[in-house]
Amino acid sequence: MKYKINKGFIVQKLDNKMVIFDGEESIIYTFNETASFIFKKLKSGVPEGDIVHMLIKRYGIKENKATKDLHELIADLKKKKIIT
Repeated sequence: MKYKINKGFIVQKLDNKMVIFDGEESIIYTFNETASFIFKKLKSGVPEGDIVHMLIKRYGIKENKATKDLHELIADLKKKKIIT
């Protein structure tokens, strides 16, 4: 599934973290390195299955943990209306 960043959000990379500013709500979200990595891949249209494998390789975690982390972040981004 391909996700789209909704309008009104400004995305900025700071070191190995990602900061997203919600202009309508005046809220700043800060992502850690892992969330930033996932967000960047989602934004680029990388399929979820590929992201899971990238997480396993990059962080040396098990597939169920990588899948859980990915789905939790996607759910959180949708809840905050950052992506659709």
